[in-house]
Amino acid sequence: MYSTKIYYQDTDAGGVVYYGNYLRFFEKSWFEHLLSIGISLPEWEKVDVYVMVKTAFLDLREKLGYADMIQVTSTVKEIKNSYFILSHEIMKEERITTKGETKMVCVDRTGKPRRIPEPFRERLEKSLVSSL
Repeated sequence: MYSTKIYYQDTDAGGVVYYGNYLRFFEKSWFEHLLSIGISLPEWEKVDVYVMVKTAFLDLREKLGYADMIQVTSTVKEIKNSYFILSHEIMKEERITTKGETKMVCVDRTGKPRRIPEPFRERLEKSLVSSL
């Protein structure tokens, strides 16, 4: 889980969170989630394993504004040969305000898709089982 306060820089001219910034919140959360299950992306990059966002989905249910406190959680939803899907929720005062998903593709340094290495996959699978 990633917790933060909404800062002025996160908002648009109307004082609400700019929609693109929700993806930044998701990214911080999924990075923390991967670290919590033993996946350090900088370490994997040393052996030519990179993870990139292929698609992102965002469902804004309730607006967020300046100074709101939020908690963002990310969980592993699905794992395939060369990609995995993460689900995200943003909560404010114990209410879900935003939901989303990101499809994460495993690639080599040239951007060519590659299979998720077995040790990486095993950590994702353990997280998948525990998040059900």
